[in-house]
Amino acid sequence: MNTIEHELNKNGIKVICPIEAKYVNNIAMYVAKTLCEKFPELKLDYKTLYARAFKLNMYIAEMSGSMSGASYYYKNTSIYFQKGLSLNEIKKLAIHECIHYFQEIKDKRGVLRRLGLCSYAGSKAFGNALNEASVQLMSAIATEEKRDSVTYYGISLPTDSPSYYPLLCNLIKQIGYLTGFKVLFESTFYSNDAFFDKFKAAFGVNNAFKIQKNFEKILAFENRIAQINSRVQKEELSYHKFKSSTDSIAKYKEKIKSTFLQTQNLIISSFFDDRLKKLTNTTQIENYRKYLYSFSNLIGTANGYNFFSDYYISKMAALDELYENKTGANVSLAVVKQSKLTELFGFIRNLFKGKAGETEYNNYKQ
Repeated sequence: MNTIEHELNKNGIKVICPIEAKYVNNIAMYVAKTLCEKFPELKLDYKTLYARAFKLNMYIAEMSGSMSGASYYYKNTSIYFQKGLSLNEIKKLAIHECIHYFQEIKDKRGVLRRLGLCSYAGSKAFGNALNEASVQLMSAIATEEKRDSVTYYGISLPTDSPSYYPLLCNLIKQIGYLTGFKVLFESTFYSNDAFFDKFKAAFGVNNAFKIQKNFEKILAFENRIAQINSRVQKEELSYHKFKSSTDSIAKYKEKIKSTFLQTQNLIISSFFDDRLKKLTNTTQIENYRKYLYSFSNLIGTANGYNFFSDYYISKMAALDELYENKTGANVSLAVVKQSKLTELFGFIRNLFKGKAGETEYNNYKQ
């Protein structure tokens, strides 16, 4: 068994057969055409993308513990797809994996140094979960996944990717809405620092790294759940081991929930707290109010979660004072606090449902 085969087996990948050239050609054409059409601002070249995708090795394999049904392996420039998938399913999954291939930057020795938003230093990777989230968001847009409201781990949230990385895609979309999707997707595809520069400037260096670290935690927790589930399904476990496994899954689910909400709160507070300090005129004040108001359409919620509604009310009060200082007028910008904050929260979400939080996204698609 060679080194690559050993590493694949270690990751639960057992090759069944290569995909025939005529199907690889079909997949490569679809990938190149779709990316060029959906992301015109990236200025992609169809012939170049097609030629590169067609050179990839593609295989059907048994894949245990895989969260997506496909995996790109840079050491032998190959993509592995879960057995049993239709050609259309493979083509859609190939978008995500081919973006990884297009992202990669290797040194002269063939060692991977950069993959989109992820940098490598020795055996350590920095920004892997951010990169996975952004690549999947791009893939969902490219394949026109139906945006949906879903509930995972006790969190109800809107996501462009209901089946793959739904929580991370939600969070990266929150960030992209605030930094701009253009710079996010350009840095993701071309592996440059433009997004991170804007990310750190918008949220603060320390907060940006905290957010990045929390992305890694969520991805690690989800991978651990997938591993435990795979073990439970494959092995005959004693009652004690089965209960231990289910208890572990429950623990990781709770960790995912708390980490997601902490990350979301940090995204909101770090960005909007800083922007509030920079408001200098009434036009900026009104734009800030609308921007924060519309952000409610992007966030995840859970039982007992009141952070956003409380935060919104506090910021409206601050804007009232700022507005009065700028104009001398006693005009209230705040929504009157009701006895149930959930009523306010529902009002905000319903008012902007289907509209709020999509401005940057729709402009990018056009």
